[in-house]
Amino acid sequence: MNESKAAANSRKEQQAADDIRRIVQGPLAKGVFKLGFPLSIAMLLQSTFNLIDMVIVGQLPEHAEEAIAALGICDLIAMIPTIIGNGISNASAAIIARRAGEGDNKAASFFTWQSVSLTLGLSVFFGLIGVLFADAIVHGGFGAQGVLRELTAEYMAVIMGGGFSILLLLQICAILRSLGDGTTPLILLIGSNVLNLFAAVVLVFGNGPAPELLSWATPIADALGIEPMGVVGAAWATCGARTLALLIGFVALARKRGIISFSLRDWWPTRRGWLPLINIAWPNSAQFLLRIAVIEFYHILIVRLFTSDTDATTATAYAICVRLETLVLFISMGWGAAASTYVGQNLGAGDKRRAVRAGWWATGYNTAFVLLSQLLFLFGAEPLIGFFSNSPQVLAVGIDYLRIVGASYLLFGVAIVLSQALTGAGATMLGFALDLVVLLGIAIPATFIVMAVTPLTETLTWVLIAGGNILTGLVYMVWYRRDGWLSKEV
Repeated sequence: MNESKAAANSRKEQQAADDIRRIVQGPLAKGVFKLGFPLSIAMLLQSTFNLIDMVIVGQLPEHAEEAIAALGICDLIAMIPTIIGNGISNASAAIIARRAGEGDNKAASFFTWQSVSLTLGLSVFFGLIGVLFADAIVHGGFGAQGVLRELTAEYMAVIMGGGFSILLLLQICAILRSLGDGTTPLILLIGSNVLNLFAAVVLVFGNGPAPELLSWATPIADALGIEPMGVVGAAWATCGARTLALLIGFVALARKRGIISFSLRDWWPTRRGWLPLINIAWPNSAQFLLRIAVIEFYHILIVRLFTSDTDATTATAYAICVRLETLVLFISMGWGAAASTYVGQNLGAGDKRRAVRAGWWATGYNTAFVLLSQLLFLFGAEPLIGFFSNSPQVLAVGIDYLRIVGASYLLFGVAIVLSQALTGAGATMLGFALDLVVLLGIAIPATFIVMAVTPLTETLTWVLIAGGNILTGLVYMVWYRRDGWLSKEV
């Protein structure tokens, strides 16, 4: 028995070592693709949690438009802790990848568990905010009223209260891919999405009436005694599916015994563990929070300028389009994660030229995938939006958005990938500074200038959003060509 266990452990150690060797010595273009493709698909699937919820609640017999708009508002708020958690994930992935590239497995293991404890603390903090202040955020911040206010606050309390599930799940996935494993995160997210789909239908409609296509869930809910939960049922289904995937993720991480070992002492917060993570994470988190703040800025303008108690058309269309836009964001984050891993491990191995080339390869692959998405949005906007809402008014506004803003997605994706490549080198402050100058220093002031000169229309708003995306991508391409970031120590 002991010999068999030792042999199994030896195979796991050899596999982990092979993963590291492939990243620092194997064929570069092929290696980046093999790591980045499953990561991009895994991140894409993460965004489908939101799309699944939106499709399902859009079938509700009453207040379907308000339900879609509610999810749109909640997405942006719930994305704040996710973005901060993503900063921790990127920071820990950079450190773990660098330590693994150097062959320091003890340090890699230490930062693995320190990052998990830091993420857990973050999730508890934001969970309490979501549960206690949901209505204040929805009504006081966004000005939501009536049914929209009620549905949004109810959904937000659950989705943020259960936010630990997504934060820890993404953290485990980041650790796995920093060790060269892009397949397991893909499996985890595929499984959780399938579970979310079935659970959401059962909980949203319960044993009440359901659309014919979803009527299969009625006898299941009836047998379990589940009453119709409406919008909030989608939140419970999402949190439950993520939690199950998280538990399986911990098991998968435990199997990386060749590099990662478990020590309860490594979980306890320490200055030596948390401080390096925070120092690298906060500029990266602030960078993405800045991007979310820009989206929030335009969202608030849209809700306050273009919606009323009885007309949520523009807010509904914007909510649909932003959820579709997250497909591009998460695809880019997947390729960016691959870039971060390759840059971090190759810098750890002392090969700066290979690290730089890895970032460009990841950017090239991502551009090809985003181009397909962009073409889909440009030429298939009508059926895409119609899949979520059959309102002619929502359809018209949404098509206008995707055709204007969709044209900027290629450079939007470039900015995401290259910013994470810089994160792999530990140069997160540079990425934050670039976004600060472009978005806060140019894009937002430009919007106020336009508003002072002429009344802001929906179409003009879309043009301003697209302009910010284009400028950001161009700036990142210029700065990545400079080599100052290669000397960053982590």
